[in-house]
Amino acid sequence: MKKNNNLEYYPEEKILNPSQHAKDEIELIFRYLTKDKKKKIVDFGSGGGRLTIPLLQNGYEVLAIDIDKKSREQLLKTAIKIGKNKNLQISKKFPKDKKYDHILGTDILHHINIDKYFKLFNNHLKKDGKIIFSEPNILNIGWAFFISLFLDWNIEKGIVQINYFNLVKELKLAGFKNIKIIGLFLFPPMIFNWFSLLRRINMFLGNLPILKLFAFRYIITANK
Repeated sequence: MKKNNNLEYYPEEKILNPSQHAKDEIELIFRYLTKDKKKKIVDFGSGGGRLTIPLLQNGYEVLAIDIDKKSREQLLKTAIKIGKNKNLQISKKFPKDKKYDHILGTDILHHINIDKYFKLFNNHLKKDGKIIFSEPNILNIGWAFFISLFLDWNIEKGIVQINYFNLVKELKLAGFKNIKIIGLFLFPPMIFNWFSLLRRINMFLGNLPILKLFAFRYIITANK
């Protein structure tokens, strides 16, 4: 990722041509997403569009929310490039009194106060609406090495919020039900991108009981 003024920017080339493990992550998110393309969807903390662009490519209409101006500009540029900008709205925050069917996000929960924002998400969901988030898991030792080598702990310190038990607790306190925490990968997935069998085994191991506690990533779903 490119850094600028302590912010990280996901390169456009990786958004348009994601790696295999990113494709696996997005595919799992889509598995829990409505197939009804008329549903109202929010990508919260959209950045340059790591999730928004695949949503647009699959025919969804999306409200992308991000506080960073450069990220919003990059997202609009990429949406125009693929001819999907008509299905995209961009905002710095949730429109007042609007409610949505789905609120999605990738790598954003560990940058915010989940106690506050889970309640906000609940308030902006329709009845039986769903959240789906993909997040790194602090209990996987791979992240400690990755952040130490390539990122900044001052920026990523919120990852301590992201563990199975804390997520379930905070979601319940915010009023969510049907909570599912799906483990995605056990070992860092990028080392298996070119080995199909090992990649599938790694995905399988990540969601096994007990081992799931230490999964590399979590796909977090819950209903209002």
